[in-house]
Amino acid sequence: MRTSDSIKQIAEALVSAQKEIKFAVKDSTNPHYKSKYANINSVIDAVKKPLNDNGIAILQSLSPSDDGKLHLTTRLIHSSGEWIEDTAVCPLQKQDAQGLGSAVSYIRRYSLSALLSVYADDDDGQSAALNAADYLQKISHSQTLEELQANYNFVMGEVKNDRTLSKLVIEAKDKRKAEL
Repeated sequence: MRTSDSIKQIAEALVSAQKEIKFAVKDSTNPHYKSKYANINSVIDAVKKPLNDNGIAILQSLSPSDDGKLHLTTRLIHSSGEWIEDTAVCPLQKQDAQGLGSAVSYIRRYSLSALLSVYADDDDGQSAALNAADYLQKISHSQTLEELQANYNFVMGEVKNDRTLSKLVIEAKDKRKAEL
C-alpha cells in the first residue's frame, strides 16, 4: 500500500465513510458454479455515496506490464489531495481482449472490496447459510416478539463472526422490536 506524505484528513474521512458503508449485495450468479456474488456495480453502490459524502473519490486504472498479467491500481483520493492506493496483479486466463475484460471486472471488484473492507457473502456456493439480505428480512418480517427473539438468536448464531453484519442485525432487531 502506498500513501501521500500525510493521510490525516483522508484517514478521518475513511473512518466516517466506513460507519456508513454496509455491505455489497449479492446480485449476480456465476453460471459455472451456480453461486451468487456481489458484482462490481454492487460493490461500487455500497461504497460510492459514503465515500463521496466524506470527500473521497475512487480511481481505478490499468497499468502497462511486460509480465503478461493485469496490473490494476485502486486509489482513494480525498478532496484535500491526500490519497491511499494499492496495486493488484492478476494473471490473465487468455491473452486477448476477452481475457483482459474478464480479469478487469474480477480484479476491480476484489481490489475495491479489499481496500475498503467491504462485506460480501461467501460466494463459493458451499455455505448453506442465508445471505445478508435474507438475514435482515428474517428479522424485519418477524410477527411477534417471541418470533423476533427466536429469529434474532438464530441469525446472530449464523453471523457472530461478522461484526458489520452483526451490527446491522442488532439495528434491524431493535427497529422491529419498537414496531411490535
